[in-house]
Amino acid sequence: MSQKSIIKGTIILSLTGIIAKFLGFFFRIPLIYLIGEEGIGIYQITYPLYTFLLAISSGVPIALSKMISERLAVNKNKEANIIFRSALLLMFLIGSLSSFILIFFAKDFIRIFNWNNKVYYSILAIALAPLFTTVLSAFRGYYQGIQNMFPAGLSQIIEQIVRVLIGVGLAYILLPYGIEFAASGASFGATMGSFIGLIFLIIYFNKSKIIYNKNECSKDFFSITAEIIKIGIPISIAQTIGSIMALIDSVLVVGLLKASGFDDVTATSLYGQLTGKAFVLINVPLTISVAIAQSTVPAISESYAVKSRIKLNRNINMAYKMAMILALPSCAGLYTLARPILSLIFQGLDGGWQVLQILSISAFFIILSQTSTSILNGLGKTYIPLFVMLIGSLLKIMFSYILIPTNLNILGAAYSTLIAYFAISLIDIILVIKYTNVIVNIREVVIYPLLSTLVMIFAVIFSYLELNKYIGADLTTVITIFIGGVIYFLMLHITDTFNFKDIVKLIKG
Repeated sequence: MSQKSIIKGTIILSLTGIIAKFLGFFFRIPLIYLIGEEGIGIYQITYPLYTFLLAISSGVPIALSKMISERLAVNKNKEANIIFRSALLLMFLIGSLSSFILIFFAKDFIRIFNWNNKVYYSILAIALAPLFTTVLSAFRGYYQGIQNMFPAGLSQIIEQIVRVLIGVGLAYILLPYGIEFAASGASFGATMGSFIGLIFLIIYFNKSKIIYNKNECSKDFFSITAEIIKIGIPISIAQTIGSIMALIDSVLVVGLLKASGFDDVTATSLYGQLTGKAFVLINVPLTISVAIAQSTVPAISESYAVKSRIKLNRNINMAYKMAMILALPSCAGLYTLARPILSLIFQGLDGGWQVLQILSISAFFIILSQTSTSILNGLGKTYIPLFVMLIGSLLKIMFSYILIPTNLNILGAAYSTLIAYFAISLIDIILVIKYTNVIVNIREVVIYPLLSTLVMIFAVIFSYLELNKYIGADLTTVITIFIGGVIYFLMLHITDTFNFKDIVKLIKG
């Protein structure tokens, strides 16, 4: 069943994740009009620090989903229950510490990282989010472990709806008091979103508890906690290094731009183009990589636990196949329509479309690398992605220093991300092949998705050029995206890459 779980889990989490991202656009569009690119820059600068603190605990939910799926595969339900309780306690402690650090050391971070002083209120507004988000992540890891992705996916949508309503509402209310207060209001939306998402999963949890026999033999609480920490630490460090790549941008990019002659406002605005616009859009295809990873880890762990090489080979092929089928068209579409999509989403404010093109290529390699990482984590090779991410971060730092001070300026930051993740994805794939001896079905995994994407891109370019002669640019963009999607799915059906009737039956259970 694990191969089907990868498909079903990926589809559910991709759909709910993409819906959540599109809800995020309803957050960004009014926000960028309210506070402008400088305000978006102030708002975005806090997020790398926030995600860095979250990354410290990110290994625990992955370890949780891996360990629960392994225990359930060999009918150790009592241990699965203890694993969840232990992980929940760990996440609460880590989240509390992270929130404490943000509250009491906000001014120190501003001084150390040479940030704009207006960022202070945004840091305070987002300070409690790590506490709620870490506990929320423990519940999501539990549902991924039992391979029930629906509650985790629905909580993302709820979280985003709350974030949009409260974030935009507070930004509007606080704008008369200054751009820094408006940005902090937007940041507080994330805090409330994670809180309400957590409340939803706590309520839902009562319907999906693992049933177990109290007399069943199991490891004790402390032994299991030690196992979670052992598995989770290298994953957390790897994720932390990954978030450092975003933190590098918040520290290096603005500083290097100012050193190149840009004033503080212009440097912050360019940073807003990179993170507040381009990164927001590539986060849509990156939702796919999160969905694939969350579905792959428990499925790989299950097949590895029962020592089935056939299932392991099928699951690895399915993980890469889902990655290629979902990543290729979304990244290629963003590259092809970068300027009209930015103009559509931000209503004429298409600055940064070249940055988006570069990052859309980066997104493809990010998805491949995260899929490979999830396979390695499922196999228990949790230390390997750590060293690979370290190599990627060093490459990003080196090329940021080389490229940003040149005429490329903000494009240099995007190119450094592309180079780093190209190297990471290549190394990860080589290591997966080395440790599993997997035989990848090149025709199904690479050739058919690539052929379908090329046909789609041809249809997209032709449709856009023709429709733009007769109707407005925004409507042309929307229709072209729809046409591209239809052509791509038809090509998948023609090449028999996926049988959609089976997928519908699978989603229905």
